[in-house]
Amino acid sequence: MSARTPTSRGVLPPLPLAVEGRGEGPRAHTSPITIAATAATLLLTACNPSNQGNQWFPLREGDEQTLAVHYTGEEPREPEQWTLRVAQPATFQDQPVAVRHHAAGVSYYLKVDEQGIRRIASRPDIDNEPTVDAEPIWVLKAPYQVGTEWTTPTVPYLIQRRNEHPRDLKYTHKAQMTWRIEAVDDSVKLADGSTHQPCLRVVGQARLNLYTDPVNGFTDVPLISREWYCQGEGLVKFEREEKVPSGFLTGGVLTAEWEP
Repeated sequence: MSARTPTSRGVLPPLPLAVEGRGEGPRAHTSPITIAATAATLLLTACNPSNQGNQWFPLREGDEQTLAVHYTGEEPREPEQWTLRVAQPATFQDQPVAVRHHAAGVSYYLKVDEQGIRRIASRPDIDNEPTVDAEPIWVLKAPYQVGTEWTTPTVPYLIQRRNEHPRDLKYTHKAQMTWRIEAVDDSVKLADGSTHQPCLRVVGQARLNLYTDPVNGFTDVPLISREWYCQGEGLVKFEREEKVPSGFLTGGVLTAEWEP
């Protein structure tokens, strides 16, 4: 998540905030995700003062998470791995923050309180100081119950022009995504066969009006994100769907799953 505006928010490479805090992703990096950071009220315990997250999104210093990332679409892309590590807590603008580092080379600064979790700044490894976000970008917003909604800026992570440059629309297009907690007791089965429950299921939806081809003309193209945050584990799965009619553009689906 860059300090400019995509994320899955926590969650990335420009995808989930979940993967890192919803935004455009680290600067000078083209792979997607939100993967975002994410979730819940501030829980600090006397036995573990380094945990600045909560039951839905633990932020324990030293914790590391690897996500297996796969793409499907008209144009094949190689699978990827995203590794995220919770660094030592920091103080930013006179307030305590959790710091999550993405292996792509960027750290995300997350403020956690009774209102939820939001990204307030980011710092590429090549910079000495973090850059503040123009506005905080929500990863998860309280209360953690079905129906809670919020909005964040996003960009198309997967849509590309077939024959024009720059091919990626993420450099030229933005949209507002509305997020909603759809379930609080969902279950997720991962590729390794393990089942995780209970989980928050969070769904984000946005639309881009794009000129897709001479027949359809301008079309409202849906951008859909789905994120699962499981109790005691955090983000375990993320999906991003950007499908477009055949024509001038290509789209696809990104799936990222935790490798326990």
